[in-house]
Amino acid sequence: HIRGCTKVSEGCKNCYADTLASRYGFDVWGPGKPRRTFGDKHWSEPLGWNRKAEQTGERARVFCGSMCDWAEDHPTTGEARERLWPLIRNTPWLDWQLLTKRPERVAQLLPGDWGAGYANVWLGTSIENNDYAWRADHLRVIPATVRFVSYEPALGPLDQLNLDGLHWMLVGGES
Repeated sequence: HIRGCTKVSEGCKNCYADTLASRYGFDVWGPGKPRRTFGDKHWSEPLGWNRKAEQTGERARVFCGSMCDWAEDHPTTGEARERLWPLIRNTPWLDWQLLTKRPERVAQLLPGDWGAGYANVWLGTSIENNDYAWRADHLRVIPATVRFVSYEPALGPLDQLNLDGLHWMLVGGES
């Protein structure tokens, strides 16, 4: 529901979302830059997806924030998070995948009723090489139904990653 971010590591260098935003003329990348947000119509779409999933009896996955980092410390992103939590609560047939390169911020950003985690939220972090394997340490201590790592872009070895407490991994190169 937001486009834009501030790059935090070498895995951000060739960010697909930055490239796409630039292609469409949105200057939303970097510190102090505004973020592009979407309107009510876009925010209501998951309610329809949830109804469909419930009718078919098949859960659906939502990769939330594919054009931003939901845990970024930015006023617009913070406003969107406040709107996101009620939407997630109201869509129990959707599994929300929340990915960040800022897992050290996640615990403080979760809603007050998080408890043992929402049944329909998967928490993930991007790790591009061994230099960032520490990100998983922050993630694994947070209660979550699913904790995952996105080894994308895979810029170097990740053989020092402790897999304890992690459930799922995505692997991909950089093009």
